[in-house]
Amino acid sequence: MTELHGKNGEPSIRERTGQLKVGFMERLPLDEALNTYADIVAALLQKDVRDFPGAGAAGGIGFATKAFLRAEFRPGVQLIADLSGLSQAVQGADLVITGEGKLDEQTLFGKTPAGVAVIASAAGVPVVAIAGTLGVGYQLLRDIGIVAAFSITSGPMTLESACSDAATLLRHRASDLVQLWKVARVGGS
Repeated sequence: MTELHGKNGEPSIRERTGQLKVGFMERLPLDEALNTYADIVAALLQKDVRDFPGAGAAGGIGFATKAFLRAEFRPGVQLIADLSGLSQAVQGADLVITGEGKLDEQTLFGKTPAGVAVIASAAGVPVVAIAGTLGVGYQLLRDIGIVAAFSITSGPMTLESACSDAATLLRHRASDLVQLWKVARVGGS
């Protein structure tokens, strides 16, 4: 989960979205604007929640809901895993397959594949991930139980083509993954 501004190697909202345009065409860095906003809210409510994990979610909406509505945060993957019984479902499984649009080092900070990997690894089940693209640092996911990761694209293509052909690309990559799993399990095709 991200804080309202960047920490722990995560990009700040400013790094993800640039700068915030404010009065008279003046430019104010978004992190500075967010910190000013957080200062005002902290003074008003006598409580500072800017560094609370999840405050940076959805461009800072997490901060507002925590500050003004006293929201309690849970990682989305944890909530869905609890509601769906994922921990029980992976018991006895041979393999778990998860996916994401982009797998990279940021996946470690609360994205679904990381949560799935932690749950499956606790049950001793290996995890393989399929993604639209593999970004910088995706190999770090091995540390949390994602033993292999594959991109659905088979070569260079535009984002538009990848999105419009996503179902076919995913089907092909999943088929390749199943064939690889069969070979690894039984030594043949």
